[in-house]
Formats: sequence, structure tokens, C-alpha cells
Amino acid sequence: KDSTAKQTARRVIRARLTIRGFKDLGKDSVDKYAGTSQRYSQRVLASEAVARGWRIATTDISKAFLQGVTYEELAKLTGTPKREVNFYLPHTSNAILKQVSGFENFNPMTEVLHCDKPGTGSVDAPRCFSMKLSKVTNKCGLVPSNIDPELCYLHKKSGDNLVLVAIMTKHVDDLKVAGEPEVVLQIMKMIEETFGSM
Repeated sequence: KDSTAKQTARRVIRARLTIRGFKDLGKDSVDKYAGTSQRYSQRVLASEAVARGWRIATTDISKAFLQGVTYEELAKLTGTPKREVNFYLPHTSNAILKQVSGFENFNPMTEVLHCDKPGTGSVDAPRCFSMKLSKVTNKCGLVPSNIDPELCYLHKKSGDNLVLVAIMTKHVDDLKVAGEPEVVLQIMKMIEETFGSM
């Protein structure tokens, strides 16, 4: 490697639009459930991993609260009315918004921005993400336990018996999983197909 080669610095700026959920007029009538596994569930996972000689894998789903179910899907899943959530930007940001294609003629005096799904800062974002994650883990074959819905098991038939092949705990967007390596990889692949690279 040439030690005299010039290195160039690269600056990466990340930004995220966060709405002020505390100003949501409907926040007190919204279910704010966030899927968090219990401490004893974490112990069960660790115990099973040790007893079976499995490694424990942990991962985080990127931008989780932007990847939940939409307000329309939420209404269908829960049988509740569809929420209408709109917001406005600080006046200093309107000029930037007008640079986005389709918003060139945006008029903050007569228009607001509409949310199709909860985003970062929304009081119902954790619940909507948790619902979508549950749909995906169910598709993977993971079944929630009766004592903690955020502790999930996957069994495979072996002769006349069911054999545990994977166990997972969910702490909102942080996942902990142990199991037979090929099963764990298959589960992770299926989750990445919905939520992107982890």
C-alpha cells in the first residue's frame, strides 16, 4: 500500500425529520404499546442458548419507527377509526421543502403535511412498528410465548416430537436470537427482506 497516497476526508450528514408527538391532540386516546421483552424472557433465552451450546446473535433494525404499519393498516388490524395525522414545519424549513419535487408550490398558509404512517416522534410509532415486526416473525414461524408476547419460539418436528430450533426476544427494534445457525440465518434473511439490512 502506498503510504504517500493522499487520503480524502468525507463528511456524511444524517438528518431525520422528527415530529413533535407531544403536540398530538389525539395522543391520550392512542395505544402506545412498545414491544419490550421481560427480564425473565432474556434469562430464558440465555439459559436455552447455554444448555444447547448455541451462540446468541443480536441485531438492531435501522430506522424502525419509520417502518411500521400505515394508519390504514392499523385501522384494519385493530378495528379502530383511521387516524388523520398532519403536521407543519417550522417556517424556516419551508424554503427547503419547496426544493423537493412536487412541493415547489407548497403554501404553509393553506397546507399542512400529511402522515400515511407514524414517524419518528409519533406517539403510536412504537406500536405500529411492533405490529409489523410481529407479522414478520410470525411469517418466519416464530410463535409468541403465552407469558410474554415478545419472547418467541420456533419448533421443528422430529419424529413424534417437537424440537426447539430457535428462540428470540424483541426489545422494540433490538432483537436477540439463539438457535441452530442455519435457522437463525434464515430468520434474519426473512426479517431483512422486510426491514432492510441489519
